[in-house]
Amino acid sequence: MLFFVKVRIDINKMPEMGRKLVSGELDKSCLKSTFCIQNDPSVGLNIWEAASREEFERVFAPHRQFYAEVMEITPVIPPAQAQELLIKQLAG
Repeated sequence: MLFFVKVRIDINKMPEMGRKLVSGELDKSCLKSTFCIQNDPSVGLNIWEAASREEFERVFAPHRQFYAEVMEITPVIPPAQAQELLIKQLAG
């Protein structure tokens, strides 16, 4: 499963988060990509991949302490799968 995650980082905790990411103390194996909003670089836009919602929550949980806000967690699908679903809807 893929998840779109939008968070606001707690900038006061950035150094500690960085250290834990570099040391491997924070598991980032499910984290596939990260971008930040240009006009508000404290907002991160991430794609996470996990076998289930439960696995995602387990891996994501230790990261939460470094966010001032978790703004969104939404399951997403790749474009090819979306296209298949849309074509099925059109065929009705």
